[in-house]
Amino acid sequence: MKRIYPILFACVALLAIAPGALAAKAKHHKRVPAGVQHLHFRYGPLHIRPGSNLILLGQTKPTEKPSEDGYVTRIAPNLVTTKGVVPPTYKLHLHHGVWLNTGAQDATWPGLPERFFASGEEKTAFSIPAPYGYPVKATDHWLINYMIHDLTNKPYDVYITYNVDFVPLHSKLGRRMKPVKPVWMDVENGKSYPVFDVLRGSGSNGRFTFPDQATDPYGNGPTLNQWTLPYDATLVATAGHLHPGGLYDDLMAVRHGAAVTARKGGPVPGDVPDSVRLFRSYAHYFGHRDPTSWDVAMTATSKNWRVHLRKGDVLRTTTTYDSKLGSWYESMGIMMVYVAENSKKGVDPFSHAVPLKGHLTHGHLPENNVHGGVAPALANPLSLPSVPVANNTVKIEDFKYQQGDLSAGGSTKDPPQVPFGQSLTFVNGDGTPLTPFNLQISHSITACQAPCNLTTGVSYPIANGAGGFDSGQLGFGRAGFTAFNNKQTWQTPPNLPVGTYTYFCRIHPFMRGSFRVVTG
Repeated sequence: MKRIYPILFACVALLAIAPGALAAKAKHHKRVPAGVQHLHFRYGPLHIRPGSNLILLGQTKPTEKPSEDGYVTRIAPNLVTTKGVVPPTYKLHLHHGVWLNTGAQDATWPGLPERFFASGEEKTAFSIPAPYGYPVKATDHWLINYMIHDLTNKPYDVYITYNVDFVPLHSKLGRRMKPVKPVWMDVENGKSYPVFDVLRGSGSNGRFTFPDQATDPYGNGPTLNQWTLPYDATLVATAGHLHPGGLYDDLMAVRHGAAVTARKGGPVPGDVPDSVRLFRSYAHYFGHRDPTSWDVAMTATSKNWRVHLRKGDVLRTTTTYDSKLGSWYESMGIMMVYVAENSKKGVDPFSHAVPLKGHLTHGHLPENNVHGGVAPALANPLSLPSVPVANNTVKIEDFKYQQGDLSAGGSTKDPPQVPFGQSLTFVNGDGTPLTPFNLQISHSITACQAPCNLTTGVSYPIANGAGGFDSGQLGFGRAGFTAFNNKQTWQTPPNLPVGTYTYFCRIHPFMRGSFRVVTG
């Protein structure tokens, strides 16, 4: 799940879709006796171009939703090809999807449509415990802000699907339901590009917590990871979102003057004075593997989690990543919290312990079966001779490094050499200032551990190579719509020691290359 941008939501007022089209009929499945409908919706079809990595706002197609007033109690997203197949995550995935309701205003980012559900590569399925639900009206319009990441050089045609549990307002069960409001907590909330980098070796003891261990994360601006409650409230559910390398997201509350001390069976102190921990959403990496993959699920709060906060209390969130195994670029830390407004039910977390044990929102997904890193699939650059290149320059074109590409044949796979003290220049020929936005393809040059030639998967490669360099996403795009850095070229650090360096494209990890620094 990645990236929400102000400029995207300026488009909302310009939508020309007829209101009735947005309230598309869903396929109704068998009703359970409790009165909950299981609805299946899809958005699309969407044609995903080879190597696509664009952030888009669904507006040219109807965004299906319940066609009557009622309450949403669960959403489970997925990505399915038009042939009905869930693609392997390491080839194509829903990098992020954020569902918005134009019929309400966002709690923590006033002026935006209400963000009421989000998911990313981890495919979090979020449930709201009874008797609560997210209220929707037949007249509401939904939008999806999405980024479908094609990690290959092949196109796909897909649907974004989402199964929704729904209770009609005027049903027997619906008349007993209580509404909740979604509160979007984000460590970079309000930024046009809400991400941060975790560099290998940063933080302490192999872990890095943002924003606590970042240098001046917000400058002179507001503290983006906090939100002050404008009313008494009962928190009824939350879960986190992060990216590979992430360990957990924390949700805390701050009450000025409420000194909190650690004691057995009591509240758990938070990370700042006068604060308590409300929940820690852990990332569970399946197969007892290192935290380096998309084969992950997050923990959500238990059904009996009820936290009472007062008007003026401050919600606060942080996120913690591994910093021992590798670097993690464009990371996120988000927690969606569902809140019953003007309610005094639940435990006061400053005087009593709250349930901190959560549950996984789903098990291992078969689309994450291929972890990679198990056998040599490409040339070993450590055994190849190096070759000089004109102007110390390597062009990237058609998803290949034109010299030193480990998948190439003949001498093209040999690493280009650069004298010590000089830089090698990379030029992205797949994304130029003249390439239309919807055709842009970004690439990166990101250090990976030599020889970096094993099979590609959800756990391999990672940014753990000598030199620790990363070019960022080379390419061009309209402000707010992409992660591109609006540059076509990048140069290696001139102070790299003599030796062979391997790298990959973290946007298209099957792309691997090498270069060699030689004595002058």
